[in-house]
Amino acid sequence: MDTLIFYQILIFLFQGFVVAFLILLLFRLRTIIGLGVLFASLGLFQFVQVFMASTLYFKISDAIVVSPGSSVLFSATLFAILLIYIKEDAITARKLIYALVIANIILCFLLLAFRMNMEGAYSYNPFEISTDFFYTNVLVLFVGTGVLYLDAILIIFLYEFISKHTSSLLLRVMFTMVLVLSFDAVFFTLGSFWYFENIPKLLFSGLLSKGFMAVFYSIIFTIYLKYFEKEAYHVNYHAFKDIFHSLTYKQKYEVAEKAVQFTKGRYQTLTNLIPVGVFMTQSDGKTIFVNPKWCSISGLSQEEALNDGWLNAVHPEDRKKLKQGWYAATDKRKTSDAEYRFLKPDGSVTWVLGRAIPEYNDKHQIIGYVGTLTDITDIKLYEIELSRLKEKAEESDRLKSAFLANMSHEIRTPMNGILGLAELLNEPKLTGDEQQLYLDLIKESGARMLNIIRDIIDISRIAADQVKVYIEEVDINKQTKHLFNLFKPLTDKKDIVLSLSNDLPTEDAIIKTDKEKFNAILSNLIKNAIKYTNEGGIEFGYLKDEEVLQFYVKDTGMGIAKDRQKAIFERFVQADLEDRYALEGAGIGLSIAKAYVEMLTGKIWLESKKGKGSTFYFTIPYIKASQTTV
Repeated sequence: MDTLIFYQILIFLFQGFVVAFLILLLFRLRTIIGLGVLFASLGLFQFVQVFMASTLYFKISDAIVVSPGSSVLFSATLFAILLIYIKEDAITARKLIYALVIANIILCFLLLAFRMNMEGAYSYNPFEISTDFFYTNVLVLFVGTGVLYLDAILIIFLYEFISKHTSSLLLRVMFTMVLVLSFDAVFFTLGSFWYFENIPKLLFSGLLSKGFMAVFYSIIFTIYLKYFEKEAYHVNYHAFKDIFHSLTYKQKYEVAEKAVQFTKGRYQTLTNLIPVGVFMTQSDGKTIFVNPKWCSISGLSQEEALNDGWLNAVHPEDRKKLKQGWYAATDKRKTSDAEYRFLKPDGSVTWVLGRAIPEYNDKHQIIGYVGTLTDITDIKLYEIELSRLKEKAEESDRLKSAFLANMSHEIRTPMNGILGLAELLNEPKLTGDEQQLYLDLIKESGARMLNIIRDIIDISRIAADQVKVYIEEVDINKQTKHLFNLFKPLTDKKDIVLSLSNDLPTEDAIIKTDKEKFNAILSNLIKNAIKYTNEGGIEFGYLKDEEVLQFYVKDTGMGIAKDRQKAIFERFVQADLEDRYALEGAGIGLSIAKAYVEMLTGKIWLESKKGKGSTFYFTIPYIKASQTTV
């Protein structure tokens, strides 16, 4: 590796420091003495560097030669242009650029004129000063002038471009000047020394020395800008002078930054006030912003909602379909509308309506999406309730039709029997046994009609809240035995077995309850079991369970489908509405039983399998006759 001459390097650094100090001092004093002295100094630097760039290079190693004029003075001049552009207005920066270019052009023509003067006439030189300067290669000066103009324009464009990608002042200045001085080193060397044999050495030396000075000056000028030029620029957003007044880069940056902050602040205030969720996404659909209302609706924080995190709040049943629909809309650059659910951490469900529209830039390119999120839970619950009520109304209408048809059948059947048998009794040739048979059938049909009428009256009184509870002492063993004897002939007639289980001792079997309602409950359940059982048997009885008596009626009949078990206790409902004429009954016995059980503060339920039979259960409080009711 070549040995560096550090002595020369230190001299160059000292020169650079002195030049930078002079430029910054004159710039600092601009409010007192103006910029004229600084302009004059930069013009002097140009004069010196023009002479030195083409005539004088110093060796700092075998491979590197440095021109103080080009590397120190010319680099400082370009830094001065950038300094004025940053801290003063654009017009002043343009004036400096034009002044330097014009000064260089005038210098070129003056050197040509002086050379012509010296070559065409006798010259008198009393002090014997060297006239080599006037024989400087003018081509080098013209190339340098052209490159200077390009450098100055490049400084402005590069600085503006780099400032959009970094907020660090040092990096902005350093990257700008390294690129500009590298450009200058390449084009000045190739344009001025293209015919030299050692042009690679000059090109390498220029790139290295100017790159080094770019870093050196960047540090010095950045320190000055950060610690000696800290005046804040106060912006009046409502004044017109900012439109016509050329601002410095810093002023423009502050104006833009404050305008963005002002707009962002108003946007933030607006999104915080509106009663709907607001979100913003990139063009690919990734979320970049949500407002507080969005977070309140979804149950997520702003950080959790970014990118695709918002999907975590979507109900698992809606997540896949919603994600596919959202990204399909963004791929096609279309507006997105969706209705879905959020599942919050506490388990609550929120229905929402989401809508997002594309956001375009000035070139009509989609740069993202802006959307709203509206909580429609109340509306959705209302729709669900409305649908339920509609279904219930339709079911009630269907039940009413079935009930009316059934009642017509139920009333007409025994009435036809009564009228028909009464007509037969008028026959003069009837035997005594035939007359007795007809009378028994009339009595049976009348009892059947009486039961139907009684059930209708009972359900009407229950609906009108006209039924009262009368508590008295009841011997449940005696009552269950009475019901067994009452229904035994009916089961014998159908050839099915009826059995009873009542095991409490007599002294424990006497309780306080409503006797009529107790009998009505158990009677309705037993009659219902007999109606739907054609073979096998029916068992009823009770068990003592802590403070209640649990009664049951078990049959081996047709059973009840699972989807009908809840509705079976409703009014006018039978297990099989499709075959409503097949079995007699108004379909209100179980609803009466349920109402009476609830009046006695008990519960009623069933267990059943279609085709396997059913077991009905109900409970009443176990209050012994010796106890006092509360």
